Amino acid sequence: MAIVEVYLHTILQRETPQGFEKQIQASLPDGSKMADLLRSLNIDLDPAHMLLVVNGKVVELDHELRDGDKINLMPALSGGST
Repeated sequence: MAIVEVYLHTILQRETPQGFEKQIQASLPDGSKMADLLRSLNIDLDPAHMLLVVNGKVVELDHELRDGDKINLMPALSGGST
């Protein structure tokens, strides 16, 4: 079993009666990949529009997660004017 800390940024934060949930702990079967984590968290945002970071390094959906990983899920931001 892999227990990971997940930090949810901006629009991925979850609203609860106690306020916005910015950090959660997730338990996944050994061998789980980033894609499995996103499915287990019911994140609907297209992964192509997110920065997936594990222990400070950008990873892809097929990255295998390990017990103790620190994961940051960050939606891509755009904006500004020309």
